[in-house]
Amino acid sequence: MGSWGTALFSDDLAADVRADWRDAILDGAEPEDLTRRLVDRYAPGRSDDRDTLVFWMALAAAQMETGRLDRVVRNCALAIIDAGGDVATWREQDESLGRQRQKVLDCLAQKLRAPQPKPKRLRRSTPLGVSFDVGDAVLLRSTDGPASVIAVVVCHHPGYPRGVVDPVVELVTWERGRAPTASELAQLPCVATEVAETRPGRSRLRPHMYVAATPRKKDRFGPHIGEVIVRGVPRRPAGDPGNGALIGGEVLTHWATWPGLLHVIGWDSFRRDVELTRGQRSA
Repeated sequence: MGSWGTALFSDDLAADVRADWRDAILDGAEPEDLTRRLVDRYAPGRSDDRDTLVFWMALAAAQMETGRLDRVVRNCALAIIDAGGDVATWREQDESLGRQRQKVLDCLAQKLRAPQPKPKRLRRSTPLGVSFDVGDAVLLRSTDGPASVIAVVVCHHPGYPRGVVDPVVELVTWERGRAPTASELAQLPCVATEVAETRPGRSRLRPHMYVAATPRKKDRFGPHIGEVIVRGVPRRPAGDPGNGALIGGEVLTHWATWPGLLHVIGWDSFRRDVELTRGQRSA
């Protein structure tokens, strides 16, 4: 998916590096050998492309989180940050995104320069999510706004720990007094959002898809979140969620928890997106 936000691990590559590091440490790998393997896998012979920059910063952060920060990795990451990191790429998209990314990198540099913790004992994560099938339609329990918001599962995406799959949902709105049918849900548009294009001053609406993750117990799906109201919705995804990067994606894909989705649909910006989506459909 590329990057879906300015946070360090809001990036497919960075998230993969952290997962590979933690999983291998849990399997008993020696940090020095593991570092070499990850460098060979993710940064062979490359020096200044964005993926390489992200790799070194992500590896340094992952090692720091576990109390195993390698001096060479630390120095490489700091040199990249001191040289500007990948801030310019974000600034080309939007000046405010560039400022946000700069704050993220400044914070990382401060932590890398600080005294480091001793190696931490890691524990394997227990899957906490509820299984959903493609075609399940979930009525979300929001009290904001006149419309009912329904999340339709259109596919799955690999989650964490390895082997877990998270539902990818599209949010649609329904204002009629009765429950929608599967065929009706198949035709409703995915709520889109306006995203800046790579060319300055340009923007367009992109379908907004969400990977509904469950990283903590309090993020579990339950009756307080919503209920499945229809199954077997024959809905074709609005686009490829794997091509949902913030910069240049076919759609826009974000990770969110189930409670996070309830917050999203209560925002004024979401209501504005609903109106923009309706306007686009009627145009």
